Amino acid sequence: MSIVTRLLFTEKRAHPSQEPDEWLVKLLGGRTAAGVDVTVDGSLASTAVYACIRILAETVASLPLILYRRLPRGRERATNHRLYPLLHDLPNPEMTSMELRETLMGHLAGWGNCFAEIEYDGAGRVRALWPLPVDKMQVRRVGGQLLYVVNVSSGAAQVLPAERVWHIKGMGNDGVVGYSPIRKAMEAIGLALATQEYGARFFGNGARAGVVLEHPGLLSDDAYDRLKNSWEMRHQGLEQSHRVAILEEGMKIEQIGVPPDEAQFLETRKFQVTEIARLFRIPPHMLADLDRATFSNIEQQSIEFVTYTLSPWLVRWEQSIYRALLTERERTEFYAEHLVNALLRGDTPSRFQAYAQGRQNGWLSANEIREMENMNPVDGGDVYLVPLNMVPADSVGEPPPQPAPAAGDEDQRSLDHRPPAAGAEQRAARVANLVKARQGLKRSYRRLIDEAAGRVVRREVADVRRAVSKYLGKRDAFQLATWLKQFYAEHREFWVRQMLPVLLSYADAVGSSVADELGGDPKTAEDIRAFLDAYAAALSRREAGSSQMQLQDLLDNALQAGEDPEPILNQRLDEWDEKRAGKVTTRETVAMMGACTVAFYKLAGVVRHRWVTVGDSCAYCQGLDGTVVGIEKFFIEAGADFQPAGADRPLNSSYSVGHAPAHDGCDCLTMADVG
Repeated sequence: MSIVTRLLFTEKRAHPSQEPDEWLVKLLGGRTAAGVDVTVDGSLASTAVYACIRILAETVASLPLILYRRLPRGRERATNHRLYPLLHDLPNPEMTSMELRETLMGHLAGWGNCFAEIEYDGAGRVRALWPLPVDKMQVRRVGGQLLYVVNVSSGAAQVLPAERVWHIKGMGNDGVVGYSPIRKAMEAIGLALATQEYGARFFGNGARAGVVLEHPGLLSDDAYDRLKNSWEMRHQGLEQSHRVAILEEGMKIEQIGVPPDEAQFLETRKFQVTEIARLFRIPPHMLADLDRATFSNIEQQSIEFVTYTLSPWLVRWEQSIYRALLTERERTEFYAEHLVNALLRGDTPSRFQAYAQGRQNGWLSANEIREMENMNPVDGGDVYLVPLNMVPADSVGEPPPQPAPAAGDEDQRSLDHRPPAAGAEQRAARVANLVKARQGLKRSYRRLIDEAAGRVVRREVADVRRAVSKYLGKRDAFQLATWLKQFYAEHREFWVRQMLPVLLSYADAVGSSVADELGGDPKTAEDIRAFLDAYAAALSRREAGSSQMQLQDLLDNALQAGEDPEPILNQRLDEWDEKRAGKVTTRETVAMMGACTVAFYKLAGVVRHRWVTVGDSCAYCQGLDGTVVGIEKFFIEAGADFQPAGADRPLNSSYSVGHAPAHDGCDCLTMADVG
């Protein structure tokens, strides 16, 4: 559209009246075989039709609609373009983007067409978009040009050229107007409305029209009228149903109608819901029809809803914007697109596994992943990594470090206590690089572990605090103890749901690091999935069991001492809220690394591994440094007293130590002993 043409049509926009346009009512209305008149507006009396149109309208309208600018490499949001705020925020002074698009999509889903008037400023640029009532529009072709006729008052109309109207049309036979889905499915919708009306009348009547009163004699007209009026007065209507009927003078009652259940009334109504869902291609479970839905297939049906139902509508919108709202010059640079990522999000484990693959293969950065999870960016999160050694992508191809690490550098010192052999310097440098890479992995995953543990602890503290207030406020310690037992049985599953995705991602990274160390192909979490499931289950039992035991002991001790247990329990919850997640993070960052490393060593056939002390270590870790054991053995046996030189007392572990940590705060590693 030229600027001159736009300038010719900057007059006051049309304000259609609300009077119906008879030609369109006739076009889209009609009487069905079920005896019901079906129009677009009338069809909304069917809850299934209304729900389908509402689902489409609200879903499409709620998706962010973004105008993009093409770049030589990639794209960017065209926030400086005048059309961007109209599509994304406020299309006109009276409506939000959600309201305008919801209205238009509702028209499009029901009528097969929607119309909006384009208001231009003095420079011929789009200034506002105003919805036009679809039932007052006519599309005509005059002299080869499309014109849109809007009924503005009874007997009057305003003609708008095609340049002034944004017309989105559904499937049709001429490319000018789309079919109305309601018109094409009149009989199915009519049957749904008919069964709905029949059910309403059945309950409203109550006297059941199929009932006959039989009298052995001949009734006079007055007696007939009295009997009829008396029966209807006592038994007609929902409030009078099921009342006792007393018959006199040998009268009998006979039912000649067919009850709704025998006529498969309910089955018909349910089938019509499926029919209407089929018309709009809406998954039945979204209409609360769960007969064929399961917890395993609803997620897939929801994804298919986006792929097969929403996607065609979204493409219609986007291409219509391209055609009607952008100039010919702008089309080479700009385009509109909906953001549907939120609708396609899978469950937590699936998302985290996908993120791990993207992160390790170098096409996702930490900040990009955090943005998709609605989290703020972190410093250093824009670095892309590559597989195996997980080094920054921009450092690939640099020469390997030559000299052995300088003495006194605790993170990179030589960890081989045996006499130097040929290539000892190269081997020391390689070991130091592996240690550095694994320490980097720990730092990278510490934040993810902390966030997952934080979610679990916050939920635990909030729920337990409410239960303490509820039950101890009533002085009912027994009910609180019962609640704690039930809660922590379920809370173990919550630990697994939150920690397992992080563990799977962490294991993938460790598998690549082990492959780099051993020189083989990288392994993934799926290769040791059974072990990881068992690890997550053990972690959940340990944490939930410890919490339950602590709270129960505090409760019992307070009651035995005659003290009020509520402030004592709340004090422990305050401590958990402040420190618990951090303690879990410190331990599990090291423990997950050690457990996954040993699992991958076993998978690769490694028979021995060596304890590696890192950083400023204590006397116990220094005593373990360089110790080599079989892959199935332990560095410290459960219950054994371990007191190396420099330790002021023995370390007695309640469990066997097969990998780090040996104690709280330990940050050591193990590495394969292949020398």
